[in-house]
Amino acid sequence: MPKEIRLDYLQNPPLNRNFSSLFMPSYNFSSIASKERNNQMEDFRNKLKNKFDKLNALPFNFSSGGFMELFSKFSKIYYTTSLHYEIRVALDSISKFVETIKIPLQSLENGMLEADIGIRSDLLKDDILMIVPLINEDIFNINKIPEIRNATLALDISYAVALGLEIDNSLADIFLINSAPLGLLEHKGIILSNKPYTSMIYKNGVSEAFYHVIESRILQRKSMQNNINLMLFDKLKSMLGKDIALFVNDFAPNTLPLRFKHINTRHLIEHLYLDNVYIQSSQDCYLGFIKPSYTLTSLGFGMLTSRELCAITFNLLEDLDFIASKLAQSYQMIRLMEL
Repeated sequence: MPKEIRLDYLQNPPLNRNFSSLFMPSYNFSSIASKERNNQMEDFRNKLKNKFDKLNALPFNFSSGGFMELFSKFSKIYYTTSLHYEIRVALDSISKFVETIKIPLQSLENGMLEADIGIRSDLLKDDILMIVPLINEDIFNINKIPEIRNATLALDISYAVALGLEIDNSLADIFLINSAPLGLLEHKGIILSNKPYTSMIYKNGVSEAFYHVIESRILQRKSMQNNINLMLFDKLKSMLGKDIALFVNDFAPNTLPLRFKHINTRHLIEHLYLDNVYIQSSQDCYLGFIKPSYTLTSLGFGMLTSRELCAITFNLLEDLDFIASKLAQSYQMIRLMEL
């Protein structure tokens, strides 16, 4: 069988069984079961707090339920549509009880100011939440994060941490990290903040697992080749010409938001799958939906254009020529079939 080629590194990374096993403590209720274990838990929480310069580093339920708990602490929530699916589900649910206001993603691209979105009210900073990702879902471009004074800014840094990028600790009041892009068991998370926003306190092993994976990803980043994603795009461009483009600029390292023009990339993904090349078109595809990228349609791209997205993410690319030719050949075959 041909070797697997994984081009879905951020959306579907290999499970790190060693670090994930740390989520399974020796006792079901471990808050007072082991002094040694509790001391170890506190030690790794302190390491995370120091790393991100926050007073609290607590386990977080990275699912719609966990975000409902977080959102219930605020009276008004500003958000972008390029957030993780579970966050969007929670926002939709909480909107029945809390005012939610969508921020145009273009505002972040232009260096959004508070005046642009009208954070003007008699509410205090602690009453207003703004939640955005540092790296957008699906298209993987990096947002320009402005200084926010009149709201509590929560920043999802999951993809940035998974890519081993260093984080500016002054960017936000709250940092959120999802376990799944780190290769840990899904629906786990860490919330770093100066105020506690979660009831998940006594969860042994979570802080330890996150700390070790974050450190290992930073080490990986130092050994990675720069601009290899652009090298792959140049090879594809030489093969496909005007039939391929980029959806956005300024995308994160080891990502490539490709636009294969004139085809539904879901068919491309299915064809590549037969050759052991694994790739995702968007978050909606990853979740098993037939719908095109929610992020792109919310940005104003039409349904047909949105279906042309094929966002590559990777750890290592060992044979650029082979991968480029495989993608180009599959595209040309799908194009002939759809004519």
